[in-house]
Amino acid sequence: MKKRKALRDQYEMAQVRPKTVLLWTALRSISTAFERSIITLSNVKVIHEPFDDVFYLGPERQSNRYASRPIKTDQTYKEAGRKITKEYEGKEVVFSKNMAHYVENKFEMFLEPQYKCTQHTFLVRNPEESIPALYRASKDPKIVSAGWNYFDPEEAGFRQMYELYHFIVENVHPSPVLIDADDLLDHPDETMKTYCDAVGITYQSHMTSWEPGPVAEYAHCAGLWHQNVIKSYGFNAKKTKADDCTMPDEVRKAITDAKPYYEFLKAKKLKINIY
Repeated sequence: MKKRKALRDQYEMAQVRPKTVLLWTALRSISTAFERSIITLSNVKVIHEPFDDVFYLGPERQSNRYASRPIKTDQTYKEAGRKITKEYEGKEVVFSKNMAHYVENKFEMFLEPQYKCTQHTFLVRNPEESIPALYRASKDPKIVSAGWNYFDPEEAGFRQMYELYHFIVENVHPSPVLIDADDLLDHPDETMKTYCDAVGITYQSHMTSWEPGPVAEYAHCAGLWHQNVIKSYGFNAKKTKADDCTMPDEVRKAITDAKPYYEFLKAKKLKINIY
């Protein structure tokens, strides 16, 4: 209890300074729509998935997915951390969403001084929805042609998100903000307001709708994973669960393996104030 109180006191003291808000999630979890909502705020600097290239293409890369591609020597965990913790002129907050599996084996870096004003938050989605969506993306001709040409259960990301959540609870803050994608889709206005209030971002009523079209934050990655958001006007309430009979065994197993992690995390979600 003393350790958690000390962590809470330290965390609350840090919040008087400009801060970084990190959103940790898993692939295909409505996180890009969430991020698109934050992009509508002119006082927030949004940095899209800076640990992506670090994990897949940097000198410290942890994945063999793009093993044949040359290493990007400037894509390091230290440099990504610098980007998301520096101050930007005219911006009150830095917001960055990332997949939890990008920082597997690197959690200790969040104890370094540069992260002391960082708030870690989480977004979870039912693996019965996110994992089949990841599998389908791995079969999409455009995405396949860009080199993402197979499904890897490890990239489902639930185990890593669960482990990162525990690390943050034990070492940074005892009760990280966590929201569920079902709440986000069913009650976008209320969920975004509840989240913003919890992290100290000023909620704006226009946040859950936007004009369709490209945004600068996705230009560097060609937007292949973001076409639904680029074409959207806001959050799409459509939710589809895959028929198990149409999914390969490895996908069904990935869903089964992810369920305990999801259920644990979902139980920690913020209560959404419906009005």
